[in-house]
Amino acid sequence: MARRNTRRKQSTGKPAWVWFVLGNFVGGFAVFIFLLDSIKPEQGKVTAEADKPAASKSAPTEAKPRFDFYKLLEENEVKVEKPRERKVRVRESDKGDSEQTVDHSDPGSNLVYILQAASFRDKTEAERLRAQLMLANLDVKVETASDSRGTWHRVLVGPYTSRSKAAKARGILAEHSLMPLMLKRPAKG
Repeated sequence: MARRNTRRKQSTGKPAWVWFVLGNFVGGFAVFIFLLDSIKPEQGKVTAEADKPAASKSAPTEAKPRFDFYKLLEENEVKVEKPRERKVRVRESDKGDSEQTVDHSDPGSNLVYILQAASFRDKTEAERLRAQLMLANLDVKVETASDSRGTWHRVLVGPYTSRSKAAKARGILAEHSLMPLMLKRPAKG
């Protein structure tokens, strides 16, 4: 077999990037000439002369700025009710030092907070989670609900009368890798 030596023809022209740079340079120069031609020499002189008297006139008068927002704020004043007072309980611990806890429950409110830990189609899975959460010292119950998609078994934690107590329970549920849904329901009783 004969070995053939094939050589590519080497182009003697310039590389593509040289043409690209040269084209951009020529195009930019053409745009510069076009913009330079559109500026009239008289226009530049007029704007320079107009700036000089304006600067000299503003210096001696020194007009003070006028602010109207003080009047606008007075006209748009909103009256806010005083916040309701919160009860403070003092609890003596075993060591003798006093600990203050703030009860954020609203005596006029008839809502309670319930955390929905999870919902399952299978009741045994719901009961298994209920048992795990009861071991974590939470008040847990399973509620059955039916809708167009079928029967669901919801694992509910609570009820809690304040958001702070519900937040503590939410922290315990987070330790069990659960992201609970907080529900507000009317208090029974």
